[in-house]
Amino acid sequence: MSLNSYLAQADALDTANPLAPARAHFDLPANQKYFLGNSLGPLTHAARNVVSEAVDSEWKTGLVRTWHDGDWFDIAAATGNKIAHIIGAPHGSVIAGDSTSIALFKVLAAAVQKNTTATRNVLLCDINNFPTDRYVARSVADLFHLRYEECAVSEMPQRLNAHIAVVTASMIDFRSAEIHDVASITESAHHAGALIVWDLAHAAGIIPCDVERHRVDFAVGCGYKYMNGGPGAPAFMYVAPHLVNEVHQPIPGWFGHDAPFAFEDTYRPAQGISRFSSGTTNILSMKALHGALQVFEEFPIASIRTGSIALGNFFIAGFDEHLSQSGFSLGSPRESKARGGHIALLHNRAEALTTELISDGFIVDFRPPNVIRIALSPLFLRFSDVAALIARLRDAI
Repeated sequence: MSLNSYLAQADALDTANPLAPARAHFDLPANQKYFLGNSLGPLTHAARNVVSEAVDSEWKTGLVRTWHDGDWFDIAAATGNKIAHIIGAPHGSVIAGDSTSIALFKVLAAAVQKNTTATRNVLLCDINNFPTDRYVARSVADLFHLRYEECAVSEMPQRLNAHIAVVTASMIDFRSAEIHDVASITESAHHAGALIVWDLAHAAGIIPCDVERHRVDFAVGCGYKYMNGGPGAPAFMYVAPHLVNEVHQPIPGWFGHDAPFAFEDTYRPAQGISRFSSGTTNILSMKALHGALQVFEEFPIASIRTGSIALGNFFIAGFDEHLSQSGFSLGSPRESKARGGHIALLHNRAEALTTELISDGFIVDFRPPNVIRIALSPLFLRFSDVAALIARLRDAI
């Protein structure tokens, strides 16, 4: 297919795209094509509006009264419930707050304390996990005197045995976009007597996670990627309802207390997922995330997944025709059911090409050593944006 035909096909697909109206929810920069949903989702009009309301009315006029007269005190749980709907979790099983690193530390520590014995004393981590996840997991193992081991997710079923207390991995590989088999790995962990913690950072908001259906024990993720919550947006923590009142997180704080305004000398954890809160909610960042999640109420995650697959397949078709003979290769699965929301495009000049693309208004990101990472969020990207990127990449070499 000629490049002109490919561009024309993109226009036709955009005209027929059922997710096209979602783009109006975003305040997108002019003359830029934004392929960075996996690092920072763009601004939504709703996020701006709720933050403005929080600053100009709730903070300015309501002042401290807004903690009880407004929604500030309950917004972490309310935001968690919006995320629960996206990741397939029961109502009341997700709390928003903290950073992903702190959230992961909390749930890993809770899992380790719940399931460690004298002989079940190994924490097993995905060797290809995001570096922070590995740092945190190793730290938790050290703090609680566990052996720390790593292996590829594909090797975990063979590595699981009676010595493994906790397993942790990411649902989607942050480099390749490979989707790991959450259901199978979780079942294998449970069969061996282990608890499992999944990082959904590159999955939540772009692919169904189905944590309840897959019997996931614990999960964490961030709000600033595909959920478009803004820079430094709050993370979230999920704990299976049958476990939540049996575990204890390591940072007790007044927002996780059963009666926070009683100011008791002794800590009593709240019932349910609220016990995973610690300090006071960061209201402005939580408001931004809460507002950004409104778009998911209109466009369900199943339709978002369908749209993301379509964009990915369209990119791969353009790659095959126009890039495959120019030094580029694919670092992501071709099969859509095995691929998450981004494409890893490999080239020996990836870092320099990323800089050139950004200067021309194609906002992608680089991951060492040779990955141009291209996120394909169908809520705001068009097929014509993908076609324009293929054309620019073809001209780059």
